[in-house]
Amino acid sequence: MEQRPMVSVVMIAYNQEAVIGNAIKGVVRQKTDFPIELVIVNDASTDETLAVARQWQQLYPDIIKVFSNPTNLGIQANYIEAFRHCTGKYLAMCDADDYWIYSRKLATQVGYMEHHPECAITFHRVINHYEADGSKSLSNGGQAVDTDITHLSRANYITNLSVLYRHDLVNLSKLPEWTMRHPLLDYTIHMLYAAHGKIHYFSHPMGVYRIGASGTWSNAERYRRLGMSLAVREDLISEFSDRPEVVEGLQQASANILLHMLIAAGDDTRLQQETREKLYHIPTYADDKAIDAAVARISATRPPMKKRILTPVRALISRLIPLPKP
Repeated sequence: MEQRPMVSVVMIAYNQEAVIGNAIKGVVRQKTDFPIELVIVNDASTDETLAVARQWQQLYPDIIKVFSNPTNLGIQANYIEAFRHCTGKYLAMCDADDYWIYSRKLATQVGYMEHHPECAITFHRVINHYEADGSKSLSNGGQAVDTDITHLSRANYITNLSVLYRHDLVNLSKLPEWTMRHPLLDYTIHMLYAAHGKIHYFSHPMGVYRIGASGTWSNAERYRRLGMSLAVREDLISEFSDRPEVVEGLQQASANILLHMLIAAGDDTRLQQETREKLYHIPTYADDKAIDAAVARISATRPPMKKRILTPVRALISRLIPLPKP
């Protein structure tokens, strides 16, 4: 009988022929004393992504499984398709444009979770790589080591490529129907798993998160993206209605998102009014005076002078430091 993999690694891909090799390399070079599987699902790419994936599969047939959708499903549906093929005790994520840099990443995370059955999720620090200018930064400054769903309800501090879930805690084939309304799944999945146990953090950077060179967002685009984040939290509030401490954290996060949406709305009176109407339902922001005061506080917030000086210097220096290889 074929041994069940200890870890299934999900890798969704679309038109990423130039970078998927590094993503695959970071997975197959993991040093473990347990079996793993890499599930690659190509979302009807129009370039050579599928061919590259199959070349790697020929080199590592015992690890790599390659699937290809006949038509493009989109990110969210492609994740759900990938989950169907995963059989491991634990579940890890690495999109085709990111990659792992530490060969004992999985061994470290699995080792901890095997000895801590109360832990539902582990994650780790990553190197953020900004392709627009080549600068780099480290994620999760000041991150607490042990947290739970109440902390996660207030902010999403888990980078997807760093996560390891205890797979069987959530039936990923029967996600809540509302998840299909949202284009992205990462925060939702984090929350659903966090409902079942603790979250543990490793401060060692074990992956590179690639941030595309898309330029600065316009206010309209920022408003749209914030609206997407808000919509997810609104559904999560309903999902966790029986856990008041989680609802409170999600409501705090929603209020903060709405305040930033109000700033992004700029002079658009329609968006301004729509956003204020939502804020009125939050007791802290029941009138325009309270809302305007909160917006003013956010707008006036500036980092300390030392940080304002050091940040661009660090960015400049970081461009000179080569990225770690997978």
